[in-house]
Amino acid sequence: MASAREFRSGEYVVVIRQSGIADGPDYVLVHGLGMAHEYWDGVAEVLEPTGTVYALDLPGFGDAPEPVEPLSMSESGELLAELLVAEGIERPVLVGHSTGAQVAAETAARHPELVDRLVLIGASVNPRERTLAKQILRFLQDIAVLNPKALVEGFAAYTQAGPRWFVANLRPMLEHRLERALPLIEADTLVIRGEHDRLVPRYWAEEMAALTPKGRFVEVPGRGHDTMIVGGREVGEMVVRHARGESVGRVVTQPREPLEAERMNRLSALGWWARDYAYAAGRQLAFAGARRPPVHWRTGDPAKPEVVLLPGVYEHWSFLRPLGDALNAAGHRVLVVHGLGPNRLGVAETATRLERALARVPVPPAGRVIVGHSKGGLIGKYLLVGGDDSGDRAGALGIRGVVGVCTPFGGARRARLFLDPSIRALLPSDETIVMLGSAASVNARIVSVFGTYDPHVPDGSVLDGATNVRVPVAGHFRVLAARETLLAVIDGIAQLTADTRP
Repeated sequence: MASAREFRSGEYVVVIRQSGIADGPDYVLVHGLGMAHEYWDGVAEVLEPTGTVYALDLPGFGDAPEPVEPLSMSESGELLAELLVAEGIERPVLVGHSTGAQVAAETAARHPELVDRLVLIGASVNPRERTLAKQILRFLQDIAVLNPKALVEGFAAYTQAGPRWFVANLRPMLEHRLERALPLIEADTLVIRGEHDRLVPRYWAEEMAALTPKGRFVEVPGRGHDTMIVGGREVGEMVVRHARGESVGRVVTQPREPLEAERMNRLSALGWWARDYAYAAGRQLAFAGARRPPVHWRTGDPAKPEVVLLPGVYEHWSFLRPLGDALNAAGHRVLVVHGLGPNRLGVAETATRLERALARVPVPPAGRVIVGHSKGGLIGKYLLVGGDDSGDRAGALGIRGVVGVCTPFGGARRARLFLDPSIRALLPSDETIVMLGSAASVNARIVSVFGTYDPHVPDGSVLDGATNVRVPVAGHFRVLAARETLLAVIDGIAQLTADTRP
């Protein structure tokens, strides 16, 4: 029989239900949006014979009274940390589901000394779908495959919380950037996903495991977002094994979402080529009316880094106009370097010209981030490496990192199909490509963003040691204007310039 008590911090109250045995690990279970402690019952039954279980009702949910305003995810993480200290729960196994996983991750990232192990089940929110409309769509898709038991328990919990409080907590959920907290987590972390979870696609779950320094990924067959309700025994057994230090699931170095090309016939692939080049042709025509970048690009939030846009081969700055507009709307001052022409010079020579141009302009207080498309990403990495100069060229220019979009970091074998030397210089065997490939020490300062199918870089843009983000969009050029790409680039800049502790 579970005993209940309250933990208070100011106006915020958390109801704690304790069960299990005194010996063994402590398990702290954190529910998701609109839910309460009851939906952990199946998992708790497995955990109770092995240790002490603390199932929580967060403020405004279950039996916990509703405060005036909802907490942000970081504030909820701090509240959970306060609870652990006040209750004397020393280094527990922290288990969170959905938005509860966001809270648990924040606690683990901010207070590594308080958490022994971490379990993230169906963690939200997928960075490429961080809109209310998209989350509602995914929620409805998930409901379509929900188990009746999960529907009944979910409806009861949502009714108890009330629609007003549920809606009020949507904004903190969507505003939170889980991907920024994950790299700061020191605890051994297990990421669990239901095979049919519509809110948490496999590539996002795998990306979570890859971003976490000690992360592993496991999938529960035949389950959806409700996996810890209808698959409580399976999930509970995984948590127990993880608590014992056993290797559950697998290590993920890069999400394994199948490339679109692997599912395409030749006709479909040609169709993608045609659409990609049609988009590129449209962007090239925009050059006629783009003598100078928009005046408003010169202004932005001084607390945010300046963005230096670098186009690819045969691309003018206007080719990246959708990306520049989105970055400026997000508060970044956007800088364009003139005099690069169609960007046909070698990577090293172009990097030297870029260095000279940036050296003439004072370094902004928040520094700079290079955002480059295709070859532009290689030029950015060349500056990070320093080329043949042993000095810190990037540091002197205030460059804090590079976000490369569809960048052939390992070269592009299809460059052999072109006679132009400026394109053939992107072959994997090229001297500069080989040098950049061996310079892995700077990869941690790079975010590589790419789509599901890139006809120009068929081997992909994955860069070992970098943050690799695959967006659910195909193409080498069309991907530049996709909203998912814009969000990934903005988040990538924030990650590169974030403080060491959230």
